[in-house]
Amino acid sequence: MLTTEQAATLLGGVRKELPNSPQTPEEILEAMKAASHNYYREAIATNCHTFIEFTGLINEYIKICERNLKQGVNFTKTSVHCSGETKLQIESWELDYINDKLRCIFPNLQLVDTVVR
Repeated sequence: MLTTEQAATLLGGVRKELPNSPQTPEEILEAMKAASHNYYREAIATNCHTFIEFTGLINEYIKICERNLKQGVNFTKTSVHCSGETKLQIESWELDYINDKLRCIFPNLQLVDTVVR
């Protein structure tokens, strides 16, 4: 029989508590990291590799948001729903990683080469 610690390790660690009502971009990043950790923990339990791969996409998004915030871009206002706001800046190596994850998850997906601006 597994100990509690062994079971938690197999599940990707203990479940993290999300901050209560994060407001600032920094607090939101911490909440996003906790949510990603919890997603990974739960995804491992599905035993579906491609489902677990979504964690890589989530974590890459978090890293991109974190880097953009350091450059003065408020990532919480960068979606297509926020017209007139600065968009996330994505580096070519980040796009390569995202495409690699998407190819793993959706092998028949037709990816479009994009130009990083």
